[in-house]
Amino acid sequence: MGGKFTMAENLITVREAANFLRISARTVYRLIESGQIGAVRIGKQWRIPANDLPGVTIVEGPNGPQLQTHAASNA
Repeated sequence: MGGKFTMAENLITVREAANFLRISARTVYRLIESGQIGAVRIGKQWRIPANDLPGVTIVEGPNGPQLQTHAASNA
């Protein structure tokens, strides 16, 4: 679990990942524990590099970086 990440990566919370992927936070924790989603522990909390989420990229939006699915970026 938790590979090497640079400070410049956009890290999101488990809850943000769960909301974006439309799954429960518990499922996100299970995916982290199984190694299917890379994550880094900061203190007592997990942070996930947004670009490591399946089918997700970071795009620059009018209000800063935003998560976007690959399917949505083709529209």
